[in-house]
Amino acid sequence: MSSESPQSPRSPQSPRVRVRDAFARRLLGTIVVLAVIAGGFAFASVVQGPRLSAAKIDAQRSTRLAGQQLVIEVNQPVASFDADEISVEPEASVSAVADDRLITVTFDEPLDYASEYTVRVPGVVGAFQGVPATLEYTFETPDEQVYSLVRRSLDGEPDLIQRKSFTEPGGEIVFTAPRIQEFAHAGDVLAAVTIDDAGANELFVAGVEQDEPQEIALPMDAVVRDLEASTTNPLIGYLVSTPPVDGARAQDSALYIADLTGAAGGPPKPVAGLDGEPIKVASWSFVPGTTAVVVQDFEQSVFLVDAFGSAPVTPLGVHSEVRGFVPGTSRLVVADPDRGSMIDLTDGTTTTVDLPVPSLGDSDYPGRLTMTGDDRYVLSVVMVVVQPDGSTSIASRLAQVDATSTTDVFTPASEGSIIREYCISPNGRYAAVTTSDAQGRPDGYPGLPGYTESTMSVVDLSSGAVEFSQSGGFSDWCSS
Repeated sequence: MSSESPQSPRSPQSPRVRVRDAFARRLLGTIVVLAVIAGGFAFASVVQGPRLSAAKIDAQRSTRLAGQQLVIEVNQPVASFDADEISVEPEASVSAVADDRLITVTFDEPLDYASEYTVRVPGVVGAFQGVPATLEYTFETPDEQVYSLVRRSLDGEPDLIQRKSFTEPGGEIVFTAPRIQEFAHAGDVLAAVTIDDAGANELFVAGVEQDEPQEIALPMDAVVRDLEASTTNPLIGYLVSTPPVDGARAQDSALYIADLTGAAGGPPKPVAGLDGEPIKVASWSFVPGTTAVVVQDFEQSVFLVDAFGSAPVTPLGVHSEVRGFVPGTSRLVVADPDRGSMIDLTDGTTTTVDLPVPSLGDSDYPGRLTMTGDDRYVLSVVMVVVQPDGSTSIASRLAQVDATSTTDVFTPASEGSIIREYCISPNGRYAAVTTSDAQGRPDGYPGLPGYTESTMSVVDLSSGAVEFSQSGGFSDWCSS
């Protein structure tokens, strides 16, 4: 008789086993997903190449000085990049170098006001990957405040200084006085030379947001002229002449420099020459971006002098005329009877300036010129206009001259208006042109006379477009 062993029934899994198996499956799935994501990140890192970590630029100084730098920090050392293919919008000429994780982009000329700039650096290859990348950075430059002086004393009203920006509508009055001879501003601090009831000069400084100006003490019976301000430092300078008083020696066109922050300590002192005595200054100007000044004495000798005596006085030769600096640079333009020259104060080299010849008509007469680049300049032109009845009248215009062309950039809108003065902006891109109409008359101010019925227009030199106009003249660009 055979016997069969009964089959044991399959035992069902316990709930704990089922939970454990499900957790294991989910854990395995999670690990697989994370591995895929990590692999994707690693692949993306290899495909994307270097990335921009940070960037910095002094946007304010970039509108004042050539040679300002945008420093781009990369997330890894830079092996190579396409320096010649860097692009800037709006267009600007640049050069660039790389050092470890930094790419330094240098702007060859000052930038425009109130503009958004985008810099693209292509072909950046890092030390860890061979895949090139394009790095991009965008920054904005600040707006520019333009000041003008409105003289109204002949009409029985106090004079005023007003300012207006490129982007904001309208303007605002920042200083008033019965009679204002001249003014300058450094940052948000305004300096003004006024004329009191007795005809004597007084000098005031004030923040443009403050109500109460502070007076800077002057020697007794001092005559002040040629007030100027630095475009990059809180400094002003002015010439002082005084008569002898009680046996004290008179001052003759001594240049005083004032630190508006008070950091220099003590009151303003005259700038001394090689002999340690105050220089008798015929003309002078701040060197852009520094605390140095260039002065010319009455014997036509020119010197480079640190305003606070921290460097030796450097003679720059004898020259008939000092015409100022190429905007935003330390390249000083001087003129002599036989030639013009440019002195680079960074290395002391001097080069002859070969000015392009302007294309003018037979009845055109060239006036003052101001260099805006190594081979271009702005020129005022006076025109003799012959009327149908045979009489003559005078007209004027402003032209820009380079090696290839002479281009008119401004002509007064109304017949009979005459260009009285013009000044170039610190970045060399605009001109502030003061005109007076046919009803304008001399205002009789001592030291710095002007004309009534004056209007100042800010002109884009690249296009001839008038950005805005406002009453008055004596733009602060003329005193910086």
